[in-house]
Amino acid sequence: PHPAVNTAIAYIEARLADTLTVPAVARAAGVSHNHLTRLFRAATGDTVVAYIRRRRIARARHLLRESTLSIPAIAAQVGIPDLQAFNKACRRELGVSPRAVRHRSGAPA
Repeated sequence: PHPAVNTAIAYIEARLADTLTVPAVARAAGVSHNHLTRLFRAATGDTVVAYIRRRRIARARHLLRESTLSIPAIAAQVGIPDLQAFNKACRRELGVSPRAVRHRSGAPA
């Protein structure tokens, strides 16, 4: 992929818990918002926003399965501090609630 895409991905991964915007990611990658959008889609098949959402939910799934952190703490750690939004995102991406993800893994509730 284009170096700007690699830079953008590294920036996103390091700051998943933060508020991330496409213009901020583009600035960090040293390209315009529109250019990053085109490069990112070509390299990953995803929009920047969809990539951020997917990575947040993947990290949340890992934490739900492997940690004893509370669900609100996990939501905050992955950058979705609003519990309703976190539940909705999990249901949309994983098909189940955060509690169901944790329950299926055998992790403590």
